Amino acid sequence: MEGNGQTELVEALTGMGGYASGTIEIAGKNIKGSSVAAIRGMKVAHIPEDRMTMGIAPKLSLTENMIADKLNWKTFFRHGIINRKAVRNYGDEMVEQYQVLCKSQDVSIDSLSGGNIQKVVLARELSGDPQVIIADQPTRGVDVGATEFIRKRLVESRDAGNGVILVTSDLNEVLGLSDSLLVFYEGKIAAYIKDTASITEEELGTYMLGIQKQTEEEIREACHEQ
Repeated sequence: MEGNGQTELVEALTGMGGYASGTIEIAGKNIKGSSVAAIRGMKVAHIPEDRMTMGIAPKLSLTENMIADKLNWKTFFRHGIINRKAVRNYGDEMVEQYQVLCKSQDVSIDSLSGGNIQKVVLARELSGDPQVIIADQPTRGVDVGATEFIRKRLVESRDAGNGVILVTSDLNEVLGLSDSLLVFYEGKIAAYIKDTASITEEELGTYMLGIQKQTEEEIREACHEQ
């Protein structure tokens, strides 16, 4: 997904904002008016654009950040009492599985590099077994190694049958990861590309700049309308 209008869609899907018209459905259920907790309960994960302000609690530890969306998991909490052993085991497993470079899982998350912070966010979001993953600029500001790791994980989630909505301003990322593509211009869909292998960066740029726009019939296919 590329261009103007992406922010509003992300906010609507993650419960951060409303929308004026239309519907957004997950597994046939309209999410309008649903709380963030309810949307997460529908197996939706969100990797936010700004990890420092929206993705983490900076002064908490790695593991505390990783379980922030799992406070209702009986594995970790029962009758208001925390199972510290289970939490530590989970933290160790996530640090190893997501290759987070740190002295220990107890260090403050804001002591890590940008790439490692993003891996913690990724670990939290993907470990909840989501079926829809909204990845908003997932590799912005991270090193090459972390970028490759994050992209690989998103592709693995796609290959496992989950839906991944990738929002990015990186054309290489768009064309390298996406199966299909929506281009927004001035808040409206300018193009729907069924197969990213069929379009060049130059052609994509003309839609992004509003120089070209597909017909209403072509765009309607993005909604799977006949």
